[in-house]
Amino acid sequence: METGFRRFSVIIAASLLASAAWAQEDDDILGEIISPDLERREIREAQIDSENFEITVFAGGVMNVEDFGSNPLYGAALAYHINEDVFMEAGYGQTELGESSFERLSGSAPLLTDEQRELSYYNLSLAWNLFPGEYFLFDRWALNSNLYLIGGIGSTDFADEEHFTYNVGAGVRVLAKDWLALRLDVRDHIFEHEIFGEAQNTNNLSAQLGISIYF
Repeated sequence: METGFRRFSVIIAASLLASAAWAQEDDDILGEIISPDLERREIREAQIDSENFEITVFAGGVMNVEDFGSNPLYGAALAYHINEDVFMEAGYGQTELGESSFERLSGSAPLLTDEQRELSYYNLSLAWNLFPGEYFLFDRWALNSNLYLIGGIGSTDFADEEHFTYNVGAGVRVLAKDWLALRLDVRDHIFEHEIFGEAQNTNNLSAQLGISIYF
């Protein structure tokens, strides 16, 4: 009886040792399959500015004032980006009006003096970034961009009078760097004047190209 028990114990021990050896071998094989020796790459996160203020200088543009033709426009704007989708902007622009269509056709004395032909405006607007995306140049550079809609209120000063003005428009901004952008802006400045004797609402279109800096 004792001899049989010893034999049974030896068999059980041998079986356990064999099972442990097989399990270790299976683990080694499985480790080689699912844990290959990979070379880890070092990832460096981009350092993107998180500044919320943007200043834009419009060095070149044109403004078509109804009845006075198209003339060069210069201006600047200061914007505060509330979040990724919305920003507020205070803008200023200046141009000098040419002769009106009435003056050119009638040949009469000028309606305005040189000083009265100097037009300036300021406005406060709210904009919505509508379509963020990317532009690709020469299949090598990808530039972040967005299309925005903008509108607001302000004042237009010319002919010795100030005219309450609405402005609505759209623009596109392309980021060359995380702190530098190229911006194209198109607006309609809507105001009423009585220069020709009767009150009339006018639509005055402007288009301007500028450079923006974030700080």
